[in-house]
Amino acid sequence: MPAAPLRTPVRCAIYTRQSVETHDDLSSCKVQFDLCRSFVQAHRGLGYELIEDRFDDEGYTGATLDRPALQRLLGLLRSGGLDRLVIYRLDRLSRDLRHFVNLGQELREHKVGLTVVAAPELGVAALDNLMLNVLASFAEFEREMTSSRIAEARAYLKANGRRIAGAVPFGYAADPRTKQLVVVPGEGEMVSRIFQWAMAKMSPSTIATLANAQGWRTRSNNRWTARQVLFTLTNYVYAGLVLDGYGFRDGCHQGLVERTVYHEVQNLLALRRTRKPGRAKPPMPWPLLGLVCCGTCGRLLSTHTIRRGSIVYRYYRCRSTAGGRDPCKGVLVSAHEIETAVLQAAGIEQKGLTSKEEEVALQCAIRRVIFKADTGSIEIEFCPRTKQP
Repeated sequence: MPAAPLRTPVRCAIYTRQSVETHDDLSSCKVQFDLCRSFVQAHRGLGYELIEDRFDDEGYTGATLDRPALQRLLGLLRSGGLDRLVIYRLDRLSRDLRHFVNLGQELREHKVGLTVVAAPELGVAALDNLMLNVLASFAEFEREMTSSRIAEARAYLKANGRRIAGAVPFGYAADPRTKQLVVVPGEGEMVSRIFQWAMAKMSPSTIATLANAQGWRTRSNNRWTARQVLFTLTNYVYAGLVLDGYGFRDGCHQGLVERTVYHEVQNLLALRRTRKPGRAKPPMPWPLLGLVCCGTCGRLLSTHTIRRGSIVYRYYRCRSTAGGRDPCKGVLVSAHEIETAVLQAAGIEQKGLTSKEEEVALQCAIRRVIFKADTGSIEIEFCPRTKQP
């Protein structure tokens, strides 16, 4: 008997998409791909062959065509490397009727078939094309209804002072069912005490020192810093408020401090930031700011000035409290001396350069300067491709 003619292979590509609006494991890209692959394997008798490339768009909405895997798929389609596109459901390809019509037109122009595993009975006949368009219309309708319901729910929560989203502040926890803020007793008492200290006109750094002395820890189990204290004192949530446009309104959660106390603390903080009116002085040059670090703890050195009469002396010193650690004692170096040494070592000390030009040159040439206070020496790490004289 004559051998049966070989079937022409049908190159199949599987496209999957998981929306950013769902956390349903049954709609994950992996599940879609497994179902589509089983369909392709079941039709090997028709010559179906699955190509190696995967086209998975995880976390992308179907309302747009700007999806990486979809664009790669379209590139393969336009180059003639595809015979059939396999998807699990129609809404995985698009949730916009106009986009679906354009994609369908492109599939027909390149003679690429479309298989919907959830509706394999749909073919290429005119009635089938009509049904595909109807299904695409329903997908778009479903997307718009979902968006509308989400917007209505957010508007309701906002109108009733309820929390919508965002980080949970220290002193609160999110209720597992309602997602609203509930007070954590121990943390709430710490927040109240911080506001009491602020009312006593203590600075944020002093408050941080007192908090650490009592063994308090932040939610990440770190020591308190002045920055974290300031962030706590300026958080309107502790006064029982929620943000509403450019203003505030009462929230449904319990405040940790009285409204009058919160506003008084804001006034005290504003007074600490207020400068006396006058002519602004030009900023001092600090060309090594952000480059020189402490050889003991590795943290960047801060700027420091000492005025003696009409003369201002500049220094770099270790006084950072980053990470809740105390600054290193005795780490202080003359700014003029270390800047001169670094400029000479980098070979960019030239007469006529402005301080800003020197700063830019150093930033380009130097990666880091390590000051060792015990020996008074420095180590310079140059940037790649920078020649050391």
